[in-house]
Amino acid sequence: MLERMLLLVVVVVMVGSGSCHELFLGDCPVVPALQDFDMERFEGLWYMVESFDHGEYCVTWNITKGAEKGTWYLLESETTGAEATVGLSNGDLTTATLTPRPGNEARMTVNWPLNIAGSYSFTVHVTDYTQMAGVFQCQEIAIFQRQKGIVLSRTPLLKANLRYEGRLRSPGVKVEYYEPVQQGNCGRPHEERHEGAGSDDPGPLGGTKSEDDDEEVDNSPGDIIRSGFGM
Repeated sequence: MLERMLLLVVVVVMVGSGSCHELFLGDCPVVPALQDFDMERFEGLWYMVESFDHGEYCVTWNITKGAEKGTWYLLESETTGAEATVGLSNGDLTTATLTPRPGNEARMTVNWPLNIAGSYSFTVHVTDYTQMAGVFQCQEIAIFQRQKGIVLSRTPLLKANLRYEGRLRSPGVKVEYYEPVQQGNCGRPHEERHEGAGSDDPGPLGGTKSEDDDEEVDNSPGDIIRSGFGM
């Protein structure tokens, strides 16, 4: 009886939070965070090109400095039209607050205003600051945890090899849940129709990378900054 009541409470909280993060039993996995992370280089406009959530489209993040010292604002919006090219929105938008943890700014907490269940952990595990980034969010509620992996791009298009780099491969993370976020038909000037990361190649989760992807994007080890297990 107690277990059923607990499950009911958790389900109500999940529905009330307005989040579509994937729900699993157990604690949040310990994931690697990027070392020597520079939040000021990370701020600005990002396009969400892959996510654990199904059916997302035209989602952007615009990260700016917060009103309080040491905090940042994350404006998430489903953008269409010319506003989308400069990080503005004419659609649904939500502003969250990011607070980096002492010792490593790549480990943060994020507070979404519509989430009554509390804050999430927010970890940047890979980025080159100019092309792509990988972010992992997780929240623990009772005996459950819900997680969301995200691949970000500075442009609506991102080659398959960089999408691959942006996916988090770590124990306990459901890498098979990554899905393309449609960034085509968003009404941006001069855009071409494309799905997710903007390549006809679905990437390693839905096929194999093409030789053209590797030739067009310099993917040398120095370009992608990888995370370690630092705190």
